[in-house]
Amino acid sequence: MKLSIARDDGQTVQVAVAGPVTQRELSPFHEPLGELLGPGGYARQVRLDLSNTSYLDSSGVGWLLTCHKRIRQAGGKLILCALHPTVANVLRVLKLDKLFEIEPAVSAGAAPGGVA
Repeated sequence: MKLSIARDDGQTVQVAVAGPVTQRELSPFHEPLGELLGPGGYARQVRLDLSNTSYLDSSGVGWLLTCHKRIRQAGGKLILCALHPTVANVLRVLKLDKLFEIEPAVSAGAAPGGVA
């Protein structure tokens, strides 16, 4: 799993997640999203773009739940964006699609103002 900041306007940060989110990539001793965002990062609106994440195991689900809890407790908001169909199915089967705010992928042709 690789995390990178795709956009940051000061209040909302979009984080691109690439690769599988599994126990192998997660350590109980560090939280990669918190490390990427830095102090105060959880108090913002955080949009996780999961379009390049095609696999999520139970540790990955646990990581998403932990992120959701920490962000909510800090006064921020977590939004999952552009879920890969496999990841969307995992969340749906676990009924977590009712817990998480999930936004569908936006096609390039639907960009506001027609700017490409």
